[in-house]
Amino acid sequence: MKPKFSFLLKAAFVASAAVLSAAPSVFALDSTFVGPRAMGMAGANVASVNDTSAQYYNPAAFGFFSRQAEGGGKLEHDASNIGRKNWGADLNGAVGYRLHNQFGEYLDDIAKIDYQGLSNNGVQSESDMKKLLDLFGNLSGLDDPANAITGDANIHGGLRYGHFGVGILGFMQSTARVLMIDTDHLGTKINTASLNSDIASFTVTGNDGQTTLLSTAQQTKLTGAGLNPASIQKIDFLLRQNEGKYTQEQLDQLIDLVQKYSGQSSTSLKAAMAASSGGSLKDNTTTVLLRGHAVVEAPISYGYAINDNWSVGGNLKIMQGVVYGNEVLVFNQESSTLLNDVKDNSKESTAFGIDLGVMGRYSMFNVGIVGRNLNSPKFDGPTIKNKFTGASRKVDDLTVEPQVAAGIAFIPFETLTIEADMDLTKNETSSPGYYTKNVSVGIEWDAFRFLAIRAGAYKNTAETDVGVVYTAGLGINLWAARIDLAAAFSPQTEQFDNKSYPKVAKGSIGVSIDF
Repeated sequence: MKPKFSFLLKAAFVASAAVLSAAPSVFALDSTFVGPRAMGMAGANVASVNDTSAQYYNPAAFGFFSRQAEGGGKLEHDASNIGRKNWGADLNGAVGYRLHNQFGEYLDDIAKIDYQGLSNNGVQSESDMKKLLDLFGNLSGLDDPANAITGDANIHGGLRYGHFGVGILGFMQSTARVLMIDTDHLGTKINTASLNSDIASFTVTGNDGQTTLLSTAQQTKLTGAGLNPASIQKIDFLLRQNEGKYTQEQLDQLIDLVQKYSGQSSTSLKAAMAASSGGSLKDNTTTVLLRGHAVVEAPISYGYAINDNWSVGGNLKIMQGVVYGNEVLVFNQESSTLLNDVKDNSKESTAFGIDLGVMGRYSMFNVGIVGRNLNSPKFDGPTIKNKFTGASRKVDDLTVEPQVAAGIAFIPFETLTIEADMDLTKNETSSPGYYTKNVSVGIEWDAFRFLAIRAGAYKNTAETDVGVVYTAGLGINLWAARIDLAAAFSPQTEQFDNKSYPKVAKGSIGVSIDF
């Protein structure tokens, strides 16, 4: 990995990790998994939740806890036999990340480019020209706010007794994305030879002589920068080798960078690089924007069974919210200072929230619907100041929009549950303009009352950058206590330093006592 641009890769991950590790009260509201049972079943728990995570998935389940036939015994429609449960306690947590769009691809491609040699020698071959276009194209891609990395975590502890429950839930999420890339201070000098002459000096393998990708406006801009039609055609052909990788806006930015490199602009890249300082990295203002928000909530839950078939329930909760933002200069800020910046660039506020749920059960089927944060609690965002540039930025307030989800569960035996859930609302994330709206399917087989085996899959239907995500989990019953593990992963991967990583990866662990 090349030493200069590896900073971009390092900064994005270190910055996101710093927010996750340094802000115990910074949590987020997204489609998430509370508890390893739910994660193992891809979040499909609205109709079959059977522990204190009902505070999140459906508080109506509390109406069916500790509800049995006269004289004791299982009710006719209590397929999962949760009426036998009188009290219990759960403690669990989860962490994960999500790579948005082509964030990883752009970073990895930049890291592989020998831009040091390109800077020292200029464009002398077809290979050099490919490197230059790849460098500029990937920089333009990173500059797109849709490309980012999001880290998330949650923790839940709950107690239930009969139809009542109390607990603590915390949801954290933070996003790191490149806000601005400084192409004028890359640390070395760019060869000042004419780009037009450089391109004319070599032939392009397989060139078809056509100009079909670049728009008329883009070709006009390059012509104005001093490039002749033959050079523009070569650029068009080389860009077509990566056709589909860049959006039209990213292509516009790429052409702007080529124009700068051509030396026709007074603020050209090569003019800046020709300075005796070599465009020192100490002056580089490439910026990563960290944006996170969080909620810690303390719900009091109650469920009321209208009859043996239907129950309603709700949460009334005190919510402490934190909104965090910071602009990090990739080449000028040590990651250790991020811990202090979390405190300096965040704002806390308090609100209350209301959740309501309904659950019905008939023979081998359960149905459920839940609405979370129906009163849209709001938390204030801070005004942050970039300590290097002095510029101020108001971080958006966090308004927790209502979330609604519904599910149906097939429970043919007490030890087997199959459920399908759907988010009925699009849910905001800490990445601006990125939403989640999941469709989930999960299964649980509690084999021999000792080992619970779980699996599932979900798809975010609100976005197209990540396909189906698969989940799996295990629960080990040790008489009164249970240990649960779960994981979620995407088969789609991104490359970092010749290693593959899933675009989505999550893990969860929990312990519980159940009576």
